[in-house]
Amino acid sequence: MIDKLNIADVEVIIPEASDLQEIGSGGYKIVYKAQVRGKTEAVKLVQIPSDENDSSVREENLRRIRREIAILGKCETSYLVKLGSIPLRECRISSNEYALYSEEHVSGKSLRNLIQIGNQPTIGELTKLARCLLRAVQDLVKQDIIHRDIKPDNVIETKLTNRPYVLLDLGIAFQIGGTQITRDRTRIPGTLYYIAPEMLDCEFRQNLDFRADLYDIGLTLYEYASSDNPFAHRRDPQYTTLYRIKTETPKPLSEHRPDLPMDFCVLVDQLLKKLPALRPSNISMLIKRMEEFQ
Repeated sequence: MIDKLNIADVEVIIPEASDLQEIGSGGYKIVYKAQVRGKTEAVKLVQIPSDENDSSVREENLRRIRREIAILGKCETSYLVKLGSIPLRECRISSNEYALYSEEHVSGKSLRNLIQIGNQPTIGELTKLARCLLRAVQDLVKQDIIHRDIKPDNVIETKLTNRPYVLLDLGIAFQIGGTQITRDRTRIPGTLYYIAPEMLDCEFRQNLDFRADLYDIGLTLYEYASSDNPFAHRRDPQYTTLYRIKTETPKPLSEHRPDLPMDFCVLVDQLLKKLPALRPSNISMLIKRMEEFQ
């Protein structure tokens, strides 16, 4: 986990930024809202883990950060967060090394916040969310990229007409056919309750494709609509959760939300199929289907 930082120490290494306010942290990352050259941006400070006995640990983490930035720089859709004006650079605070860069600051509430306050989305809000996420994934598919971490925490509701929902955080994105970054091939990347079932298979990287992201879109829609993640029984040990992800079929969405159109609920349920081959996978057709529920 990243060390707690004194804001004064952070200000020293980011002279081009002012009015820094910490807005999020987790893992090895802290995010600050700041004024950068007259614009509000999200400044990211990522601690670079290292091992004095293995120099490749540091390089692995730097490659992951560079990949995220490279992907964002190439994506054209407005439904993915954009890069900010501070390019990637390395810096130090005390004895720790960090990677520093900025993204646009996306104003609004995350779906996680909305779930926590008990917001019950309408069919219009749900289909709008679905279209935004599907278009974001559609843009990633053009680059042979799988996001792998679509979840309520990484989606911001903006209230903007042209981009009502924006997808964040490509920190564990996977390049199909790209150079392997993670040295430990047995490690399963992602957030426990949002891991696609196929990622639990041995050698999953050989067969992984964008349908893993479609599963996560389905699970995000399901949780936002119902306020329930069917796999998030937090007292369960991890192996029990993984077993349920692999084998347990969630309760039909219509049982949580009988007020929603049955066809919409069935479509979300289909996105949650355990086998990728059983999920709807034509993104353009999925977007069209979502438009029909308006």
